[in-house]
This record gives sequence, C-alpha cells and structure tokens, in this order.
Amino acid sequence: MRKVLPILVLSMALGCGTNVTPDPMGVDDGVPGPGSSNRAKGKITGTVWAPGNAPGMVPAGHEIPVHKALVYVTNDRPGPIPQETYCDSCNIKGDLFALTDHDGRFEVEAIPEGNYWLVVEKAQFRIVREIVVRGEFVSDLPQDFTTLPSQTNEGRGEWAPKIAIASGSYDSLEDILGKMGFGEVDGSGSFVANSAAGYFDVYSNGGDIDSAAIGTLGDLVSDLNTMLQYHVILVPCSGDTWTSMLYQKDVLENIREYVGAGGKLYVTDWSGEWADNVFPAQVELAGDVDTPASAYNAGSGSWNTGSFGNADGDSSYDSMSSAVDGDLNTWLDGQEGPLTDGGTGTFNPSGFMVADNWNMIDSLSSVNVGVDENGSPVIDDPVTWVQGSAGGGVKPLTVTYEPTGCGRVLYSTYHTTHDTHTGLVPQERVLLYLLMEIGECKQGPIAVQ
Repeated sequence: MRKVLPILVLSMALGCGTNVTPDPMGVDDGVPGPGSSNRAKGKITGTVWAPGNAPGMVPAGHEIPVHKALVYVTNDRPGPIPQETYCDSCNIKGDLFALTDHDGRFEVEAIPEGNYWLVVEKAQFRIVREIVVRGEFVSDLPQDFTTLPSQTNEGRGEWAPKIAIASGSYDSLEDILGKMGFGEVDGSGSFVANSAAGYFDVYSNGGDIDSAAIGTLGDLVSDLNTMLQYHVILVPCSGDTWTSMLYQKDVLENIREYVGAGGKLYVTDWSGEWADNVFPAQVELAGDVDTPASAYNAGSGSWNTGSFGNADGDSSYDSMSSAVDGDLNTWLDGQEGPLTDGGTGTFNPSGFMVADNWNMIDSLSSVNVGVDENGSPVIDDPVTWVQGSAGGGVKPLTVTYEPTGCGRVLYSTYHTTHDTHTGLVPQERVLLYLLMEIGECKQGPIAVQ
C-alpha cells in the first residue's frame, strides 16, 4: 500500500507595498504589519545564485544564477519543507512575488511598510529572511538573502533537498555536489569523501566515496520507507553490483512507489536499468540493451523480467550538442567557465561538447500513465533538454519524464562529470540546472491510478 504523504501547496494571499531594509539577524523579532494600499509603492530587487556559486565563491565571471526561482514576501513565516518525499502541487496566489529571469534577477513591487518574511526558493531549496519595509526606495538585497543553501538549517531559515546518492564507479556525480557546497572538493575538484556527512547520504555502489556510505544501494531500494526519506535519489553510472535486485518485484514496486509519491530519480548512462526496467515505455535505448515497453503490464502492475535489458551500451563517444529547451539555452548562453576540451571560455548553448556518452537513445514515446481524479487520461510526454550527434544522426541525450504519480525521472546518456577538474563545464551546468528543475512542483494533472 502506498504511504500517504503531505501535499505542499504554496499560497500567498498578500496586500500591496513599499520598500525594504534587511534584518541582518534574520530572526523573528517583530510583528508583521498589515500594510495599507494607500501607502507609497516600492520594490525589492536582487539576484538568486546557485549554492556555492555566488560572487566570491568562484572565480569572477564563473558565477551561476538560478532561473525561475520563486521570490515572495509574506506576513506569515512559511512552514518547513517536508523532510521526506512529498507531492508538491503548484498553486501560487497573490501579487507580491516574482520569478527570476535567466540571469537570476528579480523585482518584487508594491510592499506596504511593515515587517515581512522574504522567501527565496527553487524546488526544495529555500531561504527565509526577515525584512523590514521602511520608506520609498529600491533595495537590492544582499547576497546572503539570495544565495540558495546547500544544507538544511531550520534555525537560520534555510532548506536544501534531502539527497541519497549511490556512489558510482564511473560517474563521480558527487564532484558536482561538492562544487555546490554539498560537502567539499579538493584543489583538483575531486570530492572529499568524509565531507558528505550532514549534506547528503551515500549508499555504496562501487564508487570512490563508498567509505562514506551509510548502507548499500541494495539496502536503499529494498526498503520503501528508507527511500521515502529523500527528495532526490541519484544513481550515476556504475557497475552491476546490485542490478540483480531489479529482478525482484518488491524492488521494482518500491522504485515505482517512490516516484509516484513525488520522488525524483536521477540516472545516468550504464545505470539506466534503474529507470528503464521500472519504467520501460518512455525511452527506447539503441540496441539490445533496451528494456522494451512490453516488459511492464500496467493493468496487472507486473513485469516480464525475462525481457529486461541491462542499459550497458557499447564504446563511449563525444557529441557536439545543443540545449534544445529554450529556457535552458538562454540560461546557459554567455556563462563562463572551464570547457570540456580544456581551458576556459564563454559557453555556446547551441554548440558545446558533451563528453563520455555511453548509451544512445533511439526514440521517445508519449505514454498514457493512467487517469486523474476526474477519470480523464493522463499522457506523459518526455522532454528533451539536450540533443547531440549520435549514431550518424541527432539524438536526445538528456530527457525527463513523469511515468507515474507526482514524481519525475531524469535520464542522461553521458557521465555527469567526464573527468576531475575545477569548476563546472557546460554538461555539468546543464545537470545542475536540471537537478533543480526535476524538483519543481508538479504541473498539470496527476495520475491517481
């Protein structure tokens, strides 16, 4: 039976407004004022930065803004983000909010004089600060108010997603987390294993940071309650140590239940069976490594494990690629940092190298994943974020889909990080962007059966 989890609904029933002075302590030391519509109008402005990538944290010019972060002010301090898997249903009401642009900039206008809570959030990243509205001037908020956190500290009004990572033997995805402030990287850009504690949980799967593990990948997927402790589960490319468990019906059901409850499953290249065997219909991999759509019978909720593929492609290839999603393309355009082939420079989102592809996606399919609460069919249309040269043509390289309930799956044909280096190359920034995007609230109808 599926565990019943809370649905988080963001509701802003607010008035109109004036300008703002930050409270540097960020504590609840005042009573929010009700405001008045006949007062002068002002606004707050600022830039939202990715964790660990604000000015002063990285070389000048290499900073990473956050696109489509929600910034709002409210009289009431919001409740905490649920520290477990949950279904985040989009429902924003009121006028005193803004979404950041592709450069992370925002303006929130019309705030009456008084004390307020400023909330900046993207998916399960959130920062809450108290601000005081005094006078009629524009206030550009300090960086401490607008840099998303890498660790949850409710006392400071900071939340970060609860993440589990299966330590990959080929794809050191933890290096990216370390460069986002989730633990530490050394001078070469390699993650320091003992710094994971307090930032994310490691489950051993043959990777370089297995020494920090609190259990094995087998332990994780065999216990649904353990899985439901996390907002995101990352399974980067690795060997086949635990893949035999995917032939157990209870493990397949656990992964499906986790995603259905709102969990986010992030999988790369040769670890693709952790997604493809459970949800085989949306993505068809090239060759006999694919698990065909017929392997899952939605009517009976059963799998034909005899037709499972192993998602282990052939030799690797590099791909000249482009960000085909318009927002991702615009966000990446003009950013600066290390390049995949060495050196540093300005990124071209319509022509950048993606290294270390180890699988190929032949095609994507729209899938009827059930019906909503009104009995209407729910169709899942996979989204291609990045495509590139593959097999003599152009193929999807990074896709997301919503195969059941409220959650999402991300699959990439390439290693998140192709080697050890400082900074974040374009393909890593793409997946940083998508790590936030897959945590976003659920748009549209939700399949209930």
